[in-house]
Amino acid sequence: MASITNLTEEELAFSEIIGDLIEQWGFKRHLGRIWSLLYLSSAPLNPTEIQERLALSAGSVSSALGELQIWGVVKRIRIAGDRNFYFEADVHIWRSISTVLHTRELRILEEAEASLGVLQKSLGASGNEENAKFQSGRVKHVKDAVETAHALFSQLFISHSPSLPRVGKLFKRLKTL
Repeated sequence: MASITNLTEEELAFSEIIGDLIEQWGFKRHLGRIWSLLYLSSAPLNPTEIQERLALSAGSVSSALGELQIWGVVKRIRIAGDRNFYFEADVHIWRSISTVLHTRELRILEEAEASLGVLQKSLGASGNEENAKFQSGRVKHVKDAVETAHALFSQLFISHSPSLPRVGKLFKRLKTL
């Protein structure tokens, strides 16, 4: 890989930290590095500038910018008198995080809830009644935890002003599960 140019030591460190974080969430490292570069930039950057500063290929930058736009964490803009597209990061960090969590994590929890519900019903119809009852109770326990996590995430990430008493009750409920 070519060396990263025109980045201060601090910009490079921030880029690496965000790249690591994003990678832990299951995204490509380049997404975090590009977002962090845009976030720390006082002016919008065009794809060529991003390419040069992070030593990435044109294809990688183009693909990553498209994905970051889909997630709503980067905006494509025009600058008067310039034919190029430029990009800037959404500076509302909580909105960016909640968009990703809402889109991904809530969907995962919804799918798990539905699957656990089907499994719970299936266990009720199985032949071995004693074992099925025990297993159904365990599956219900996990389903309750998933439903509570879903409700908690919904309060935190969908609502612009989460109900703190409701969030507190959901945390208490999670502790009992």
